[in-house]
Amino acid sequence: MKERISAVIIKNKKILLVTGYAETVYWTPGGKRDDNKKRTETLKRELEEEISVKIKKIIPYFSYNGINEITKEKQKVYCYIVEISEKIIPKKEITKAKWFSKSDFEKGKVKLFPEMQKNLIPKLIKDRLL
Repeated sequence: MKERISAVIIKNKKILLVTGYAETVYWTPGGKRDDNKKRTETLKRELEEEISVKIKKIIPYFSYNGINEITKEKQKVYCYIVEISEKIIPKKEITKAKWFSKSDFEKGKVKLFPEMQKNLIPKLIKDRLL
């Protein structure tokens, strides 16, 4: 099964999400794990490539099984709570990075991939991180 490594970056009870060229849906920064790399190495590389940040701290959070929205393949998503350097500069396929609150999700102001909406956001709310 393919793996996606996801950075859950929280600040002031808001989560950092990114979007790409279509700008219709948001997701957590991160990406596909290379076969021989550690998950944390993959996450460090992806965050540097996508939003130009360095990781200060990384803590395993939780994982869930889902479907990749683009390839439609089954995947396991590993989520890590990540503390980053402050300056966020979107690059590569990322065109925008934005902070969202619990209220934004409850009011339907954020369009997410369904697997994230179903698994990650409820867990963050339950754990009072948002």
